[in-house]
Amino acid sequence: MTKVLIFTLLALSSLALSTVSVLAKEAYRVVIVETLPVPIVTESRIEFEKELVRIMPEYDIDITRYNAEGSELRAQTILAEIAKEPAPDLVVSVATLATRALNASDQFVDVPKLFMAVSSPVEEGIVPAIGASSERNITGESHVLDAKVKLDMLEGVLRASNPSTPFTIGLIHSTYPSSSSLVSHLLALNGNYEHINLVAISTPYIEGDEGLTAMTEKIVESLQQRKSELDGYWLSSGPLVEANGLVARVKEKTGLLPLFAENISSVKEGALIGVASEPVSIGKSAARKAKLILDKKSAKNIPVEKMDTYTVAVNVTTAIKLQLPIPSSYLKLAKKHVYQ
Repeated sequence: MTKVLIFTLLALSSLALSTVSVLAKEAYRVVIVETLPVPIVTESRIEFEKELVRIMPEYDIDITRYNAEGSELRAQTILAEIAKEPAPDLVVSVATLATRALNASDQFVDVPKLFMAVSSPVEEGIVPAIGASSERNITGESHVLDAKVKLDMLEGVLRASNPSTPFTIGLIHSTYPSSSSLVSHLLALNGNYEHINLVAISTPYIEGDEGLTAMTEKIVESLQQRKSELDGYWLSSGPLVEANGLVARVKEKTGLLPLFAENISSVKEGALIGVASEPVSIGKSAARKAKLILDKKSAKNIPVEKMDTYTVAVNVTTAIKLQLPIPSSYLKLAKKHVYQ
């Protein structure tokens, strides 16, 4: 009887160990460094985490998050602290300044890296061209459409009203790197459009929690000074477009409305038309890239690309107020994103 009991206990013990072995998951350590706490950054990161866990259920994904509070120097300091610990399986940077610091860090050359919510990876020196791979073990996607595509869209709306003179449009932006780069691309094409005349209106980029508020006030002041020469303005991608209440503040002080916005929330608030990759799309697409990197144990030979999912939005109330008919093709593209 004793022998039977011993054999039974040994069998149960062996079964338990086998079960634990089967249930144990391989773990991946992922570090995320955000540039600053604005909606596109925070929401993209949240969607990234959710999607990565969903598509890799057989792994334990251990995620550690840091925020550089809008400072490249702070991002560098964070990375220096991370480098003192065992190397993670993947480092993810969100937005331009954190990505710039990560790409420049020699401490993470051998660690696979992924960026998201970066407008201008070529100008940042990550790759020589879209479609190319980086030699520094980093990849990702640009989430912004080419300047020509955006200008073509706005020209199509303005042309429909058959104006006698071009619309003078203030390109409002901060000196944040990606914002300046995108505005330069738009201005380079300025003379190619019959109904568009772009005028750059900028404010210095200010770091920290109070930076967006300060930049908003400076842009409002600039628009107040120049409102007599403007028919509207363009909200370029970057921190400023994420400022809470910017559209309402400008309208209150100047009466001007955005004719084009590079985020959808601004169209809800009154921008005539907008096109952007939304945070859900950015995060999910980045998660699929992350899975590929973790499977390969490397980001090398994975080309930097542009996202292929964009949302078009229009505001019919603004169109009526400005007497600018929205072409039916735009309304079809906008689908559920027609606001009033």
